[in-house]
Amino acid sequence: WCIDRKKDLGIDILSLSLGAAAVQSATSDPMVKIVEQAWDCGIVVCVAAGNEGPKEGTIASPGISPKVITVGAINDQNTIGRSDDSVADFSSRGRAIDGLPKPDLLTPGVNIISLRAPHSYMDRRYKVNRVGKQYFAMSGTSMATPICAGVAALILQKYAGLQPDQVKQKLLDGAEDRGLPPHVQGKGYLNAQKAVDGS
Repeated sequence: WCIDRKKDLGIDILSLSLGAAAVQSATSDPMVKIVEQAWDCGIVVCVAAGNEGPKEGTIASPGISPKVITVGAINDQNTIGRSDDSVADFSSRGRAIDGLPKPDLLTPGVNIISLRAPHSYMDRRYKVNRVGKQYFAMSGTSMATPICAGVAALILQKYAGLQPDQVKQKLLDGAEDRGLPPHVQGKGYLNAQKAVDGS
């Protein structure tokens, strides 16, 4: 749907907070094939790494794709400084099923506050997660993924016309090494200003 309407609706980014156990190579995985088709059509695709950590080899499909941006979650401890931040225990680790050192990078994914969907399944099931009347707090790489997609949008706003590979490189260049193995942190903890401004 997004591929077919890319031009008419100006779809430049997909943020996919979904995933399933990777049971086959990326070369034959149908979810990987479609997200890579979107990528090849000029759409930046950010996908959740999965919530099966800290066990290794748990990167979900379609995050096993070598093309798309696979996002893991960091726990920012609800503090401003980054010195106490750590990879969320639940954040899936690589290597991916084909041996790739996924995820690509990390963004905050613990107790992220967003809009509440009143009377939805999640709203009814997890009433304790409500924040006031309009907001809802959740954790997961599904929460981390749209943060990465938002930074990708800022990059495209500043550098119109970049292709997905170029946006991905800017995101990776804006990731700060936490000194962890690549299959845990990817390139590191995304710094939005560094990714957008290159500083």
